[in-house]
Amino acid sequence: MPSIAGGLDQTKQDRRLLLVLLIVPVVVSLAAAWTLDHAKANRSLFSITNLVGPTTQSLLAGRGITVCTEDMGTRGNPICFHAARMPVTATTVAWGIRIFGDRYVSVACFKTILLLLPVELAIYLAWCRLPRPFGSRLMVILLLLTPFLIPAFLADVTNLQVDEGFSYSFLAMASAMLFLDRDGLRGVRGAVLFAAALDALYLSKSGMLAAVLVLLGGFLALERQPKLRWLLVLLVAAAPAGWALHQHHTSGRYSVGTSFDGINLHKGNNAGFLQNYPPTHGDSLDWYDFELNRGMSFPDEWSFNDYHRRAALQYLRTHPRETLSGDLRKLRILFFTVEKYGSTANSGAGRLIEIGGMLVFRLMFWVATVSAIVLLLRQRLEGDRSLRVAAATFLALVAASTLPYLAGFAYTRHVSILIYPSALFCCRLLCEPERDYNGRGMLTG
Repeated sequence: MPSIAGGLDQTKQDRRLLLVLLIVPVVVSLAAAWTLDHAKANRSLFSITNLVGPTTQSLLAGRGITVCTEDMGTRGNPICFHAARMPVTATTVAWGIRIFGDRYVSVACFKTILLLLPVELAIYLAWCRLPRPFGSRLMVILLLLTPFLIPAFLADVTNLQVDEGFSYSFLAMASAMLFLDRDGLRGVRGAVLFAAALDALYLSKSGMLAAVLVLLGGFLALERQPKLRWLLVLLVAAAPAGWALHQHHTSGRYSVGTSFDGINLHKGNNAGFLQNYPPTHGDSLDWYDFELNRGMSFPDEWSFNDYHRRAALQYLRTHPRETLSGDLRKLRILFFTVEKYGSTANSGAGRLIEIGGMLVFRLMFWVATVSAIVLLLRQRLEGDRSLRVAAATFLALVAASTLPYLAGFAYTRHVSILIYPSALFCCRLLCEPERDYNGRGMLTG
């Protein structure tokens, strides 16, 4: 009887712990959303920058995600963009407006909670694999909650105007299913859920297509049933195929990307890049769009895209030394800096908190990266295949997620999407069984 009672008490404690792990992120995130957005309470959602507001307004009016604008640096030459934005951002904001009306804070809180649901699933999967030793258990709990104390991560959780505010969520969910889920990938339900995460990740940001392929490869390496493999491949392929068909229907060209890809590449590869990058704190490179378009006129979005893509490729071919210097700066922003680049600047205590949060992220990221490399280099041991797949997937995911910004230009928010995958991979290391194949502690050698 005592053992049964003890087991029941442990079960209750575990459920209370799960409740805390699920509630704390929601409370902290909503508090952050209020703190960051309450000053915008009287602002219309249709005025959100990065064309999110106008595309949302167009979507609600039944015109698709279309916007005619000069905001991409084409003064006096408005261009109608049908293929510039991926659909998840505008669709989510439009849902919020349909439910709450044009109320900025309410819609921001709606988006925050909605996009936290995939992260909550990731937390649940980690909870299901909590290790028994108190020290390891405590570390996993801290790893799951620590990202919600990092300003760069909270900015993604609450942000309505950047793609990373949406893609971070689906990347966390897919990473958790690969790193931590023991059984969910072994059936149709798991395959469908995983495919949904990958499709949503891609439809949030086309630059995540390489990351989608990496995660797909990780699933295929773990799944042994050919039917489930084919099911996943078909479900994942549906998103880029459907987007390409939509692009052709609305803009006249089949494309799995967007008509902003050209200028984003050009913005990071031009004669003035080294003088302007990294941007000063609180600034971005958007103002330079006008310089890149000076003296040009474009009849449509694809001629605009193609011109900038050709100009960028020409610069890459003729300026290899400058390109290398620019790439080194981008690598510093992506993997080493603790300063925030590419958005509003804080000062005083706010800046110190941001730097502290980035230090914590860098620590998690590099622990995860070095551990993954060590796991792949160590002698192959029978039975650790899933861990090696997780390690290889994490490293490939880092490369795939950052490569588009190495090719174009990198801000802090571009790498912040790796905060939760880094925490989850560290959780996987701590959640390994307490013994290895020789009867010793697996993580202690």
